[in-house]
Amino acid sequence: MHGIGSLVDLLLFYTLERVLFNRMVRSMGKNPQEVKRAMALWLMLEEINYHELIRMIHSKDDNTIEIFFNQALQCLEFIQPNATPPTSQQDETQVFLGLIDEPMNFRFFYYHREFMYKRYVHILETVCDKIFGENAAIEVDESGLKPVARPLEDGSSTSSHSPKLSNLNPGANEFHPGQTPEDTRTMFLTFSKGYPLSREEIVHFFTSNWGEVVQDVVIDNSHHPGQDPQFGRIVFTTSLVIPRVLNGQSKAKFMVNRKHLWARIYVPRYRGRRS
Repeated sequence: MHGIGSLVDLLLFYTLERVLFNRMVRSMGKNPQEVKRAMALWLMLEEINYHELIRMIHSKDDNTIEIFFNQALQCLEFIQPNATPPTSQQDETQVFLGLIDEPMNFRFFYYHREFMYKRYVHILETVCDKIFGENAAIEVDESGLKPVARPLEDGSSTSSHSPKLSNLNPGANEFHPGQTPEDTRTMFLTFSKGYPLSREEIVHFFTSNWGEVVQDVVIDNSHHPGQDPQFGRIVFTTSLVIPRVLNGQSKAKFMVNRKHLWARIYVPRYRGRRS
């Protein structure tokens, strides 16, 4: 039964996510649907190489997790198709402090909203809807052969229906509808607050170090008057330059004209199993 095996693999792979979900719903009393949405956002960030977010969040105390949870729900507002830009006051608010060592605010999500929303919905449908029930995470029975809806302490089921079985093969390459090759050649750029880089500076830096590899650089110009941009994207002529830029790391940090530049990549793939 291929479908059951695929779902069990998915459940086992996302064991830590299911433990955190149960903790937030059962112990912290959070709304299960909101927790599921927050988890989808965090998994989407892991996709763009903010590694180990779930593991780090799980290691925090309940009060800290609640802060990250509320920030995740706020971030989600800014990637919706009808999102409005963050206010100048919201631009001053850094999110996920202690998890991420580079500047991140609500504008980061607004600026990347089209890409992020597409990936968020994909993760919500292909992962979170499969591994989280209505009131608790879907579990695997002791034999490891099939998913089960474990009863809660009051005797009710964790789900009012049997979990949907999926033909998703965790080991297969993901299919991304409408994906363009440009996705595989793009890196996200972040600048230190108050020390923005111009398009020309970025092009010159990458060209000087790796040759004529830059197809385009786009800087966030939607910020409020008097505020400097903090985000951008660079599109290379070939995806082969990205491993050279990263040099074996999940992100790259450079000094360009005495200003910090962070660069990270989204690699379209199904995440490998954790060791």
